[in-house]
Amino acid sequence: MLEVEKRKYVIRGLTPILGSMPASPAIRTRYISSKAPASELQDEEDSLDFVEDKGITVFSRDGDNRLFVWDYVLKGFFKAALNALRTQEGILMERGKVDKYIFIAPRRLFLRRNGEYIIDEDEQLERPLRARSARGEYTALAASEAVNDPWKITFEVTLIPNSSTQRSKPITWEAIEAALDYGRYLGIGQWRNAGYGRFVWKRIEEQTENAPEDADTSRGQPDD
Repeated sequence: MLEVEKRKYVIRGLTPILGSMPASPAIRTRYISSKAPASELQDEEDSLDFVEDKGITVFSRDGDNRLFVWDYVLKGFFKAALNALRTQEGILMERGKVDKYIFIAPRRLFLRRNGEYIIDEDEQLERPLRARSARGEYTALAASEAVNDPWKITFEVTLIPNSSTQRSKPITWEAIEAALDYGRYLGIGQWRNAGYGRFVWKRIEEQTENAPEDADTSRGQPDD
C-alpha cells in the first residue's frame, strides 16, 4: 500500500489577489493546456464561459458563481518558494519533486471571506506594462479581476515520503511549511512580484477541522 501523509491548511490574504486565468479564448486554451491534464481541459474551459471582457485575466467560477483558483496554482507556488529557499532547505530539482511528491486537494480552491464564498470580484485592476518589440519599447495596459484582502483558501496537502540523496535533502513537512512562510513575501495569483496575493497560514488540526477560522496556528500565524 502506498504510504502518504496529509495535513490541512488555511491561508489568509494580506494583500489583494488577482485572477490569473486569461479571458481570451485563444490565449486561455494555450495557457490551460500548458497547466492542466488533457482530461480536465474542458472542465477549466467551462469555468470561464461567463467572461464577457476577453482582455483581462480573471478568476474561474463554478455554476453558483463562486470564485476559485485551481490546485496547480498552489503547486506552482511551492515550486517557486522551494526554489527561492534552495540554500536554506537544501532541496534540488524542486520542480520535479513537487510534481512527484506533493498533491493539493480539492482541485477547485474556493475563495472565502468571513466564512462565506466570494461570488464576485471587488474591482478590476489596471496597470501599465512595458515591453520591447522589433520597433522598440512600448507601453500597454493590462487588467485583472481583484479580490481584496482578507480572503481565505482552505486546502489539503498530501505528501509522499521521499528520501534524501547525496546532493539533495527530501521534501518534508518542515520544508512545506517553510515554503508557506514564504507566502508572506511572495504570494499567489497574477502580478505577485508586485506584492499581490501575499498570505499567512495556519495548520488545521483534526479537532478544529470544522472551524478553520479558529484553527490552531503555527509559524505563519497572522498578526492580529
